[in-house]
Amino acid sequence: MYTISDIARLTGISAYTLRYYEKIGVLPDPTRQEGRKNGIRRYSDQDLRFIRFIHGLKQTGMKLEEIAAFVQEGCLLADDYPVMHVDETLKKRIEILDEHLEHLEKQMQQLEAVRNFTLEKRAFYVNLQAQRGPIK
Repeated sequence: MYTISDIARLTGISAYTLRYYEKIGVLPDPTRQEGRKNGIRRYSDQDLRFIRFIHGLKQTGMKLEEIAAFVQEGCLLADDYPVMHVDETLKKRIEILDEHLEHLEKQMQQLEAVRNFTLEKRAFYVNLQAQRGPIK
């Protein structure tokens, strides 16, 4: 089990941000260890993987509202998840991820275009420098 400090260190997400994500519904509430006023947050390996996934979505431009919609229904694999909602939830999550994949594809095309232009400019300047000879 990990503390919030451990998760912050392992993911690069501040403890403040993790708490904020919990508050707005981007991350589910972690289990709590008794002993303090509200209990100490405890995260499992599965929680860590999920937080890294969510962080990856955020880093690639998915809005927090979309991430919250993705996780809103809870864990589909939980024993107490209502069977009647599984198909609807799966469809919704697939749609969200499909839209995000489209967004990522556009980003990758834009980055590739900028990369190619940058390589062309660099080659132009390297060639120009070679023609002028070494800089004195």
